[in-house]
Amino acid sequence: MFNRILLVAVLFTFLVSCEKDDLAIDIAKETYALPGDTLYPEGIAYNSRSGLFYTGSTNNGDIYQVDVETGAVKLFAPGPLQGRRAVTGLKIDQLYRLWACGGADNKIHVFDLDGSLIKTWDTKALFNSGFINDCITDDTHIYFTDSQQRKIYRISTVESIPGNAEEWLTFTDAQIPYISPGTNANGIVNTPDNKYLIIVVSSSGKLYRIDKASKAITEITLTTPVNSGDGLYIEGTKLYVSRNATNLIFPVTLNEDFTAGVVGNGFGTNLLFNTTMAKAGDFFLVVNGQLNRRATGNPVLPFSVSRVAIP
Repeated sequence: MFNRILLVAVLFTFLVSCEKDDLAIDIAKETYALPGDTLYPEGIAYNSRSGLFYTGSTNNGDIYQVDVETGAVKLFAPGPLQGRRAVTGLKIDQLYRLWACGGADNKIHVFDLDGSLIKTWDTKALFNSGFINDCITDDTHIYFTDSQQRKIYRISTVESIPGNAEEWLTFTDAQIPYISPGTNANGIVNTPDNKYLIIVVSSSGKLYRIDKASKAITEITLTTPVNSGDGLYIEGTKLYVSRNATNLIFPVTLNEDFTAGVVGNGFGTNLLFNTTMAKAGDFFLVVNGQLNRRATGNPVLPFSVSRVAIP
């Protein structure tokens, strides 16, 4: 009897110590309401250890923290007080720091998860950037797309205080055509084998594979373009493309070397100009950015993040 009690106690201690992504995640909400009538959120990052996700305003740079189980929202980092005018893409690195892209503000920010600002880089001053849109991490670096300049930037993530930003890749219009004016390079992912980056160009609906070792660029042959492609998520050889103007997410089944893909049917029934997404359990958490309504100032309120089952 004593041994059974001891075994139960050990198992209980083990389960309590597990991270939330190792357990069944109880996501009870279909939609997470966000505060403010001028928020126009864009990016999202999910912390599986805490069960919290983060999203930010393209309008004033505020970043909010949301509990994925309860929907409780709190202001994580105030934009105006920290000198931040916009937030687009968001990611959490291996040291559990939150990175934020600054969009047209052309800044990159990194935060502790208590909301304190660690460091900011002014990419306009450093590299004459145009629009810092989205980002992705690997084991050693974080990479950033620029929707107006033909460049990808990179910062090392292994130091406790990250160092200098670098203009990691420049490319020509022949390699990755840009349309001006327009939103070009947007979402970005790191392939599971850690060999490549994949980016989507919103204006053309094309995907490109970038070899991280050689920096060679290859267009991924698709059965149909993914115009209005915004946020990306990859799992194995299945790439998911959030296509904002369609109010849908599209799966793309890629081949083993990520050079060709079959575009499947879109899914998602509760989306409004969906921008980026993060995976939590068997669901995507998808930002309803409504950036198409920003010029007219008539968004559907409240702003929200939707839970979308992954088929």
